Amino acid sequence: MTMDSEPGSALDARATGATGRGEVWALVGVLAYSVGYLFDRTAVRTADPIVGPLIHGVPSLTLGIVLVVAKGTYRQLRPRDPRYIGSRTILTFVIPGILSTLGLLAYYFALQLGGVAITVPVQQTYIIWGAVAGWLYLDERIGRRSSFGIGILMIGLLVLTLGQMSGVPVSKHWYYAVPLALLAAASYGVSGVLWRDGQLRGADTSVGILVQFVTSEITALLCVIGFGRLHALLHAPTGQVEALVISGVLAGVIAVYCVFTSLLLMSVARTYTFFSLISPTAAIFAYVFLKEAINWQMAAGILAVCAGVVVVEKFKPGADAPAVLAAVKEM
Repeated sequence: MTMDSEPGSALDARATGATGRGEVWALVGVLAYSVGYLFDRTAVRTADPIVGPLIHGVPSLTLGIVLVVAKGTYRQLRPRDPRYIGSRTILTFVIPGILSTLGLLAYYFALQLGGVAITVPVQQTYIIWGAVAGWLYLDERIGRRSSFGIGILMIGLLVLTLGQMSGVPVSKHWYYAVPLALLAAASYGVSGVLWRDGQLRGADTSVGILVQFVTSEITALLCVIGFGRLHALLHAPTGQVEALVISGVLAGVIAVYCVFTSLLLMSVARTYTFFSLISPTAAIFAYVFLKEAINWQMAAGILAVCAGVVVVEKFKPGADAPAVLAAVKEM
């Protein structure tokens, strides 16, 4: 009896240890994202947000190049190579590169106008847009429980907005941050579904990162030129460049690595439960370090958004690691 129970006990112990390590990685990822938001807010507080996406994407592009070379997956991009993934699959990463860059641009303007406490929770609605896009594009059903979570999330956003109306906003035009952050969230949600499609078609993660961020950097450069901000880019304050690069490293390298590591050690639902802590953590950091005012109504709205995210992700069918990476690419 004892001998029969020992293997199971050892297996349970290893599983428990793996879950514990996964929780640590998830918490590190939450901190990386939350601190990254502070650097983003610092960068765009007085500087031009249009140059933000181009600088912010450099660390992620570097990561993509390093991974593709190290893993030898660049062969998936060679048309004559038997491992070539095809133009249709490559397109599933090109489109997110364009969409996420436009979303990141909207996010920077939202941060400038509304601050972290408003922008980050609203941005978490990417869960809704991702679920809707998955239903339309990948025929992934939305269960009743997920719909309930969406309802909680929307109520949270309403409470958050009403709370800010009676609070102390970071600017007199703070309300523009809400639609801008929603636009960013929609771009991330749709990008996530396309990422999932690309990886289901056989593309390696490293290839997806490389293609997306090559596209992203080209799109960002075209935006800078199109808006006549090339001079602002060339003469960007050193502090702004440093803040954006640090944020890019935190969110685009460290946090993404933490997400994948935690996914290897514990379930997607559990991982997302931890990453739902990003909104309150970022809001607390903004309150402490950036002196952003948060009243009890705003705090209640942020917590409701977190609860909605947890419910949606916990009961969303078919979630897996590719979907998680896609969802966190620009958080």
